[in-house]
Amino acid sequence: MKSKSLLIIAFFIIFIFLSITALKESMPSPRNERVYSILENYIPYVIEKRAGGLSIVDKTTGIKEKPPAKQVFLRLEQLEKMWAKEFLKLDKNILIIYDKEKKEVKRITLKTNDELNWVKEYFQIK
Repeated sequence: MKSKSLLIIAFFIIFIFLSITALKESMPSPRNERVYSILENYIPYVIEKRAGGLSIVDKTTGIKEKPPAKQVFLRLEQLEKMWAKEFLKLDKNILIIYDKEKKEVKRITLKTNDELNWVKEYFQIK
């Protein structure tokens, strides 16, 4: 009887451990609230709820991607980084947003080193 209880407890602990690991893997990178909230208006990707879960919609083309639920936020982050390589430029502590014609749309002054470091790390901009 005692070994049966230990076996159930061991399965429960393994289940909890695997659940936490899967949750951590599917979490997106932390975002700077001030800078990201401004950039959100220019990033062409949004998450849309659907009956089967979540999908990523490109606002410019209307194309929908339906990645597995575990990968939605990771895929969104990947798309944002690809967008940033083409449409963002960092000039000292000023983040410049460009449109498709390479015309400047907006300048964001990065007020702290945390914001600057976040932009460099998250979007991998030098």
